[in-house]
Amino acid sequence: MNIGLYFGAFNPVHDGHVSVANYVLNNCELDKVWLILTPQSPHKTNNILIDFKHRYRMLQIAFEKYKNILPKDVEKNLRSPNYSIDTLEYLKTKSANNIFSIIIGNDNMEKFTTWKEYNKIIENHKVYVYPRKSLVIESKMIHQNIHYLNGPHIDVSATGIRKSIATNQLSNLKIHPQVFKYLTSNNIEINI
Repeated sequence: MNIGLYFGAFNPVHDGHVSVANYVLNNCELDKVWLILTPQSPHKTNNILIDFKHRYRMLQIAFEKYKNILPKDVEKNLRSPNYSIDTLEYLKTKSANNIFSIIIGNDNMEKFTTWKEYNKIIENHKVYVYPRKSLVIESKMIHQNIHYLNGPHIDVSATGIRKSIATNQLSNLKIHPQVFKYLTSNNIEINI
């Protein structure tokens, strides 16, 4: 089975995440997309995250109607900080019959050479790169396993959503209504 791994903090999950996962599933050679929720990204060490269990539950809410897009908490019990190469190696030992690709935004592609063992990732896995409206890549990394997608430009960020919630600007939040309800009913503190 071909599985695309969409890594992220999903802090919180928003409509952009849903659009990307759906687009990649329907336009790339993938059978499923797994949303790999990270407890702590090595590239976002100063980021104060919503508790893992809440972020995971919000992923489940946002994607419950998508049978082939599945939240996964595999990084929860792996060594922290969570490096994509370590997760890929772990998943290969647990699911040897699956072929894993990764899904990243072009904002992350700009920093890809700073990732732990990035060369090993691109040698052994396809990398699907989706566009972010606010960023144009000056010089694209070229490799047979890197695929730049022409999907819809995503112009929504979890940071912007957290700022909107923290300042009570709640119109056009671009998150699933039940995710917002979950945030408020559980009195989840939003840090910006």
